[in-house]
Amino acid sequence: MNGFRVMTSGVILGAMLLSGCSNSSEPDEAQQEKGPVLNENPDANTGETQNTEVIKKGVGDVIQSIKGLESEISTEADSGKIQEMGKEISSTWDSIEKQVEDEYPDWYERIEKNLYPLIGESGNADKDLEKMKRLSEATKEDLQLFLEKVK
Repeated sequence: MNGFRVMTSGVILGAMLLSGCSNSSEPDEAQQEKGPVLNENPDANTGETQNTEVIKKGVGDVIQSIKGLESEISTEADSGKIQEMGKEISSTWDSIEKQVEDEYPDWYERIEKNLYPLIGESGNADKDLEKMKRLSEATKEDLQLFLEKVK
C-alpha cells in the first residue's frame, strides 16, 4: 500500500513537471537565435520600439493562425489538419510569449486562459468543435484588445 502511494505521487509529480514544459520541438537556444536582435543600449529607445513592433507582428500572426483554424473548424476538416493548425498557433505564440510575459504580465495571463485550452483541444483525438469555436473567438478578442494596448 505504501509503495502504491509513492508510485502514485511520483506519477503525479512527473505529470506536473511535464505539463510545464513547452511543446516546441526546438530547444530554447534555437528559438532565441531566430528572435530579433534588440538594441542593448539602455539609453536608446529603439530597442523598446523594436520589441513592441515584434510583439505586434507576432500577435497579428497568432490572430491569422487562429482565423485559419476557425476556417478548418467551420468546414469540419479532418482531425489531423486541425491538430496541425493548433501546433502552428502554439509555435507562433511561442515566438513572442516570453516578451509578452515580461512586458505585459496581466495581458499574458488573460490571453493564455483561452489560448492554451484552444491549443490543447486542437490536439485531442475527440475534438469539441463548439468549444474550439468559443475559445478561438475569446482568444482573438483578447489578442485584438491587447494589440490596441501596445500601439
